[in-house]
Amino acid sequence: MKRRPMENTWKKLLVVAAMAAASSVLGAGRAMARTEDHKAKPEAHKTNACGCYQNIAGECICGRPSKCGCPEECEPKGCSEKRQKELEKEIQAETKKAEEADRKRREEAAAKAKAEAEAEAAKLAEDESDEPSADEANAAAAKDKDKAKKKDKVKRKDPKDQKDKKEDTKEDKKEAK
Repeated sequence: MKRRPMENTWKKLLVVAAMAAASSVLGAGRAMARTEDHKAKPEAHKTNACGCYQNIAGECICGRPSKCGCPEECEPKGCSEKRQKELEKEIQAETKKAEEADRKRREEAAAKAKAEAEAEAAKLAEDESDEPSADEANAAAAKDKDKAKKKDKVKRKDPKDQKDKKEDTKEDKKEAK
């Protein structure tokens, strides 16, 4: 019996089709398994508040809606740099406040010293105006002497006073004898 060439071709074609169908079913199953594994991975790993988790190799893997705010844990790239910049800004602000307070304190101390110096100068000026100068003191003393001399002259010129003095002196002499 002779084989027909056409029958062999149909058999080969049928085997190839069966293999293609089997491989597509198996391939689709594998693809489905891959997507299920991929979906299962984030659910299998616990994500932190930032939306990131750490894989077996120790790398941080973050999903799309991730945010900063998890120091010392997995967080998206660039968060530590942002935190460092914010810290530097805070340090600069505090330094500026401290310099401003120091400047104000120095200005207040200078103003206080200036006020004290002005008060002392005013006090010295007042003391100088209250005390008579040496010329004024000499002139006042000379006037006092002149007044005293005039009183003495007035007393000497009064004849009654002179007679009374003479009589007093005579009586004193008699008594002394």
